[in-house]
Amino acid sequence: MNFKLIDIDEHALVVTVARSGLTSVMHPRLCSATAADILRQLADQLDAAHPPYPCDPAAAAEPPRDIPATLGKGAGSYDADRHVWTDGAGHPWDLSVTWEAAATGGVWEWANEFDRSGTPVMRTVGAVTARESLDILRTLYGPITPTTTGRCA
Repeated sequence: MNFKLIDIDEHALVVTVARSGLTSVMHPRLCSATAADILRQLADQLDAAHPPYPCDPAAAAEPPRDIPATLGKGAGSYDADRHVWTDGAGHPWDLSVTWEAAATGGVWEWANEFDRSGTPVMRTVGAVTARESLDILRTLYGPITPTTTGRCA
């Protein structure tokens, strides 16, 4: 796995979009309304620059992957009936509940999808949605603990 680090302190607004469609928006020192206005302006610029004919379908993003019943050796497994993902080390993760990150106090829920390596993708609960795979969430903001605020939809 290849990790690229972005120093959030150097930027007012950071938007990442993976080929799989996973998105993340971070703006630690910028008002949410200002960030939204900047993104709308960028969207307008992109729309204006689009040619008057359809995009090349071959250049489209790859479709989301289906939820695998069993992942690669050592990667873990997913029990769809119980909404429990068991990681490669055998630790079960209840994906039906929300999780609180110790480093930030942010609450995360399962986004109902897996990343390319088969790890559940988590998203923040609230106005601004950030998305990270469960292993990245635990590494950057963990430890994480189940919350008592309710269950995910």
